[in-house]
Amino acid sequence: MTMAQPRLHERVLRSAEFRFERATVPLRNERLDAAYARAPDLWLERVDRAIDRGVAWLLPQADVSMSVLFCAKRTLERTGDSRFAFLHEKAEHYRRTIRDPALRLIYPDYDDEDPAYAGVPHVQGVRPYYPVELLMLDAAWADKRPQPDILDRLRAFADNGFYGTTHIVVGGLMLIWNGGAPAEEVREMMAETVPVIRRANEITARAEDIFAERCMVLQWLERHDLIRPSWIIRLLRNQLPDGGWKARNMPPLGQSNQHTVIVTLAALAEFLAHQRGRL
Repeated sequence: MTMAQPRLHERVLRSAEFRFERATVPLRNERLDAAYARAPDLWLERVDRAIDRGVAWLLPQADVSMSVLFCAKRTLERTGDSRFAFLHEKAEHYRRTIRDPALRLIYPDYDDEDPAYAGVPHVQGVRPYYPVELLMLDAAWADKRPQPDILDRLRAFADNGFYGTTHIVVGGLMLIWNGGAPAEEVREMMAETVPVIRRANEITARAEDIFAERCMVLQWLERHDLIRPSWIIRLLRNQLPDGGWKARNMPPLGQSNQHTVIVTLAALAEFLAHQRGRL
């Protein structure tokens, strides 16, 4: 048997598994929704404990990413959940050690071009941003550093419910906050993503990084009505023994990943707050 044959065999098995999961996910979602309806308080307690464990995983991390800071800030402000107050210490450490224009999302008066930060290593030399992240920077600064084509550039990242689509929402919200583009146009653009994002979560059985991120951005758009309890239960079931969550094909492979942890925590905290009448 050649080396190519087992790899082909593995691909066929993975494809069959994926098709089976996709075909059966509607029924499994219905069963999980029913399980939640029978004992909502029990499930909310499990969500609460999962948040405790996830935050406990994040706290010892010496350095966290901007996505952790940004999502923690949004979650703290929106839900009032004091467990996300770790943001303040982590953000101060980040500001002392990395010069990053995205810090404006944490500190509105931050300016990476201020001479006071000249001696601090720039983020692009530490962990360079991906193209979609660079677009988020342009959105974050659109009022101070005008981007006339920002809406067209955001729309161009549409990718049928994956990271490009979710970042249309994230970038759009930044433009709403800073007034960097006409608000009505921004809202229309974000509204167009909602059915796409919802459908993407409905047809997948894999509650991974992008699954949690879709939940989070729908909640940020106040579409709590679209968040099925089954989605939340599936996130709970993916929590690792160390309290975190891993992402497929994202480092560290097979281990808890900061981005996956924070977007999952944000989705869980939003669900908990909404169900308990705090949102």
